[in-house]
Amino acid sequence: MSLSCEDTNVTPRADGIARLFQPFARFAAMLTSPFARFNETVQLWRGRRRERLALRELSDYMLKDIGISRCDVYRETTKHFWHE
Repeated sequence: MSLSCEDTNVTPRADGIARLFQPFARFAAMLTSPFARFNETVQLWRGRRRERLALRELSDYMLKDIGISRCDVYRETTKHFWHE
C-alpha cells in the first residue's frame, strides 16, 4: 500500500521553509520600513518641487483662469521643498 499526502499528517515542504524564514521576514520588514518612509518623503518633496516649477511656467491668462495672482505664485515658488 502506498501513502499519499492526504493519508499523512506531514506538512508540505514549502510550509516548513516559510515557517523557518518567518523571523527573518519580520526583521527584514522592520529594516525596510524606515527606508520606505524615507523614500515616500523624498517622493513627496520631489512632487512639490515639480508642481511649483510648473506653476511658475503658467501664463498670466492661465493664472487668472485658476484664480491666483503672480504674487501668489511667487509666494508659493519661493518656499523650500520641505514646506507645505
